[in-house]
Amino acid sequence: MVVEVRDAAAQPNDTSNTLRREAASSRRRGLYSGPQSYRSGSSMTQNNGDTSTSGPSGAGATNRARRPKDRRATIGRVAADLFAEHGYAGTGLADIAEHVGITPGALYRHFTGGKEDILRSIVSTCMDAFIAAIGELPDPPAEHTRTETRLSKPIRNAVSLAQSQSAQVAITLREWHSLSDTAQQELRQKERHLAQLWEDALRNAGPGPGTSPTEAAVRRRALNGALANLARSKTSLAPTRVEDLFTNSLLALVLTPIDQPPAFVEPTRPSDWLPPRSRRQEIRDTSASLFRMYGYHGVGIDDIGKAAGISGPTVYGTYSSKADILVDACDYASGKIACALDAAFASARSADEALVHIVRAYAETVFDNADIISVLNRESDALPDSDRARISRHRSDYRQVCVAVITQVRPDLNDEEASMLLGAVINAIQEIGLMRRGRPTAHTTGDLALKFLLADRASDAHPLAALPGAN
Repeated sequence: MVVEVRDAAAQPNDTSNTLRREAASSRRRGLYSGPQSYRSGSSMTQNNGDTSTSGPSGAGATNRARRPKDRRATIGRVAADLFAEHGYAGTGLADIAEHVGITPGALYRHFTGGKEDILRSIVSTCMDAFIAAIGELPDPPAEHTRTETRLSKPIRNAVSLAQSQSAQVAITLREWHSLSDTAQQELRQKERHLAQLWEDALRNAGPGPGTSPTEAAVRRRALNGALANLARSKTSLAPTRVEDLFTNSLLALVLTPIDQPPAFVEPTRPSDWLPPRSRRQEIRDTSASLFRMYGYHGVGIDDIGKAAGISGPTVYGTYSSKADILVDACDYASGKIACALDAAFASARSADEALVHIVRAYAETVFDNADIISVLNRESDALPDSDRARISRHRSDYRQVCVAVITQVRPDLNDEEASMLLGAVINAIQEIGLMRRGRPTAHTTGDLALKFLLADRASDAHPLAALPGAN
């Protein structure tokens, strides 16, 4: 696992003063009087924000309870759950404090930098856990040792971590951009070390000697995407079954040879002429780029207007609200995917052929619309309730059909297993699609995705290899 480096773009306004005002307002409104799931058994008071009283009354016999030794860890766990559910920007200090059972001011005893300090601690701890997991790669093997044997343990460790620390993993991959430049720089050494561990492992144990750094970077991005989706997934499957399922599929993905250039492409210079676009398209696409980089809750109307070259209030001449922009972006992305998959199904003559076509079609659609499809997959929880339900039904329809195709091609999987793999491969394709340098073609990315879905490490081991254009 390694986080994505922030893209260059306008930085949304700092919200620290707003958070402090929110915390003070929450205290005045008495938001901490209700029962809290993370409170200790003693009765809490707001005296100094982090104390409790117990013992007999009278003669001034009031004993101040000691703060729990694990209070800092508890704050981190609570914050991770809230960040994962509502996003970093959508969670206030008051929310964290309420769930822990203390006042916002008491949080500063444990995290002097406030909410960002909490996020930085979560990300740093998660990186340490992955460094320990990936660092278990054995020494270079003898010639007779299978390369997949060397990779299976660190990959299984990473899968296990994505399940056991799901909230921490999800927000590390999703909320890195929410950290300030200073906080990112403090973590950059760990980030580089983790990236190097993965790339060394993939290069040394990959599909052959001399695996290039570019190929290793592609596989690492795909691993990130699959693990991030796993961390956000809810399943009734036994953890050991999930480990087996994802370890086998991820091994197939990282051990599949990738075509050499010209399959790798660099961003091309735009042509001298571009089709004209409406004001609505400009605002929608600009917003999608900002939402993808900073999260929906981390972007304001003024940020959108500035990036689009207009004033913030001018945006309201086209969209009634920021939520309206998100709805339009998600509708557009969902429609693009549905059209591509409909065409893929229409051209297929069997389940095997359909799987090849839909994976390739999805990869091509993502590569052409990377930002806006990323927003659909990452930010749909921020949609208004009625729109979220409608778009969710739409997405569910085509995902159910894709799951049915996967289970026909792989009868060893049930619907829930196939659905988990589908979600992971969608995210893996998305992560590769967001690469700015060294990105493979959509065709090559589709082939990697097929290997993941089939858990197939041999290029000619499956009937799909015999289909026209399957390799």
